[in-house]
Amino acid sequence: MSARERFFRKVQQNITRIPSGQKTAEAEIQVFRQRMDDLAQQVSQWLAGSGIEVSLSTKHIHDLSTVGFSLDSGICRYDITTVLLQNGERSVSIVPEQLCRGTETGCVTLRINVPGVAQVFYLSMAPESGWFIRSEHQGAKENVIMTEERFFQAIDRLA
Repeated sequence: MSARERFFRKVQQNITRIPSGQKTAEAEIQVFRQRMDDLAQQVSQWLAGSGIEVSLSTKHIHDLSTVGFSLDSGICRYDITTVLLQNGERSVSIVPEQLCRGTETGCVTLRINVPGVAQVFYLSMAPESGWFIRSEHQGAKENVIMTEERFFQAIDRLA
């Protein structure tokens, strides 16, 4: 085997090896995208039969928060699911913003648009599954797990 062949083999082996515990931006983005798909499905199920129109679409993100996330990452570009809930003139948008913000991962804005009122909640991915939620006036330390009950409390003005 030539030195060139050994070199190429070594490069390939190192590409496929990710040290345990090291996360890559690409892997975390895949988790974020899947969790958004799951959230969209959950919200659709929670609102089934309510008369609220649920629309899913896709947002293209140029995510600057991924710069420096792992050694091989720069700015990541990806498509991700968004959710719009509509009840007449009232709406709620659930829109992913970026992968990382401080200590939070999978950052999403839940914006309530009601005539005369604009209210914002922030969601972020909980460690194993599910989502954290907090109001716009709270810090990340005040995150609580988003249950069905907390979700409906947050979107109460949509009714």
